[in-house]
Amino acid sequence: MYTVEFVECPLGDLLTRVQSLKHEGLRFVQLFAEKPEAGMDLVYTFYDVVNDNALNLVVNGITEESEVPSIQGLYFAAFSYENEAHDLYGVNFVNMQLDFGGHFFNVGIDAPMAIISPEQKAAREKAAKVKAAAAAKAAKAAKEAAAKAAAGDGAAEKPAAKPAALTEEERAKKMEAKLAAMDPEKAAKVRAALAAQAAKKAAQKDGE
Repeated sequence: MYTVEFVECPLGDLLTRVQSLKHEGLRFVQLFAEKPEAGMDLVYTFYDVVNDNALNLVVNGITEESEVPSIQGLYFAAFSYENEAHDLYGVNFVNMQLDFGGHFFNVGIDAPMAIISPEQKAAREKAAKVKAAAAAKAAKAAKEAAAKAAAGDGAAEKPAAKPAALTEEERAKKMEAKLAAMDPEKAAKVRAALAAQAAKKAAQKDGE
């Protein structure tokens, strides 16, 4: 006849008691956390095939500071239940063989238990991508600004090169081009003035 039994187990005796159940051949069935009015309880369920009995070890008074020994070394199947109790209820398991580091579930807020919906998860991922893109854009702009500032400093330090002086022939060609664009009568007067100026310079040079 199938029977169910609940036995209280102090936290300090948990691992020893589970070792005994493993030695006796009991199968591990499940682990769940529950929150009564004060504190939190852990309930470990084992099944005795020979006696058709479900034995429940109840560990009372678990707090956030409690260090609960992992039973994965004896019953590895407990990894999912321990990670679940950690993520949803904040139970602090120690020496877990397979520890998801708080990412077994995507929770909306810290424990106890608040799972986010797929829509909430997608919105958070989108917001994270937008934030990352904005940060990358700002970093690129800052880098470009720094490069421009560095280039500006270099240009300020280096004096601009002076334009090369024109030769007499180049100056004459440049003047002729200007005269060609003038009114013919005005151009003739300018040419006469230039000729007189040239003659004066030549006379001064001969007098020296």
